[in-house]
Amino acid sequence: MNRADETFQVSEIISRYVLGTMTESEKEELDAWLNKSSRNKLLFEKLIHQKVASGKMHAYERVDWEGALKELLEQKRRLRLARRKRQIIRWGSCAAVLLVACIGILCYYIQTKNSSIAEQVRKEIPRLLAGKPQATLQLASGKTVYLTSDSPRSIEPEYGVEIQQDSGVIRYQVCEIQGEKEEQYNIITVPRGGEFTLILSDGTQVWLNAETSLRYPVEFVGNERKVYLEGEAFFDVTHDKQKQFIVETKKAHVRVYGTAFNVYAYPDEEDVATTLVRGVVDLKERGSDHLIRLKPGEQGCLVGGKLTKREVDVDMYTAWVKGRMVFKSIRLGDMLKHLARWYDVDIMFAEERLKEVTFTGEVKKYDDFTEVLDVIESTQIVHFRIEDRIIIVY
Repeated sequence: MNRADETFQVSEIISRYVLGTMTESEKEELDAWLNKSSRNKLLFEKLIHQKVASGKMHAYERVDWEGALKELLEQKRRLRLARRKRQIIRWGSCAAVLLVACIGILCYYIQTKNSSIAEQVRKEIPRLLAGKPQATLQLASGKTVYLTSDSPRSIEPEYGVEIQQDSGVIRYQVCEIQGEKEEQYNIITVPRGGEFTLILSDGTQVWLNAETSLRYPVEFVGNERKVYLEGEAFFDVTHDKQKQFIVETKKAHVRVYGTAFNVYAYPDEEDVATTLVRGVVDLKERGSDHLIRLKPGEQGCLVGGKLTKREVDVDMYTAWVKGRMVFKSIRLGDMLKHLARWYDVDIMFAEERLKEVTFTGEVKKYDDFTEVLDVIESTQIVHFRIEDRIIIVY
């Protein structure tokens, strides 16, 4: 079999693969062809995962693959006729081009003979939208309130404290001075694909990232202000010499001296990191007397029971508060883990080695995830396939 016939045969088999009519022997032929070279695998991916509707949506079940197969067979017939007429064709360079032409034929069926498909796909397949303000608030009374940017503005007062909500920000304000009393706690939980902003009763502002929980007093009582964090939050703390501010996490605590800083402390990850923008903070492992003091532009890390600090570009760790995501020489596995929380998607790697690819760049936090993937894919190092809310990296 010459290369032209082989190429046409592979094209026919791929078309039957999509139609679901491929025989076992054809499957073996396809596998053998794919294993010949990485180029063959890449061409196969291009053919099977053709993108439509200017996004990464797949509509193969709706494409006229049978029509495309007929067109391929017609091309094959014309080729054989041309060969009988002794037309000169250089098959050494044409085999791969011919398979790409098959892709072109299928694109033609997608884009012209099925022009309405793109619009249908655009309407029927959900976009991978960015996160939005959403959270659940558990009051000290035991009542649970669901929060969105459109939630009612007033929540019932608790222990002399008014709770107001407006456009993704919840505010606590002491409206009634009482005598001796115990601290009463609320818990705000932000899910994957969510964010929320909280203004505590002392005026401290807290930005909560996706998949984050914060336990805090309705009103601070006593000689310290302590909150409990799981996840990631940025704090802009109101200065109060009489009441020190403390952030407790599962593995460490941060002692604050009127400052702005970011804490990254997801319970399913080994690392805890505190990045200081201004002021002074102490980072200390729980159950240990050892601590490190940070100054602006430094990051303290607790990894495997060891405390370290280093100078960093704080924008990389705080830009998410301002609607940007900044990455510098970050492992693709770690970067996609951050993005998966924000976009509420799952990530699957075809090969473990792809997690080690490093990436440097910046994306807009509120862009559709397909646009973010386009930015990453433009590096030509990795590619993505979207199946529902699963992102496959290959």
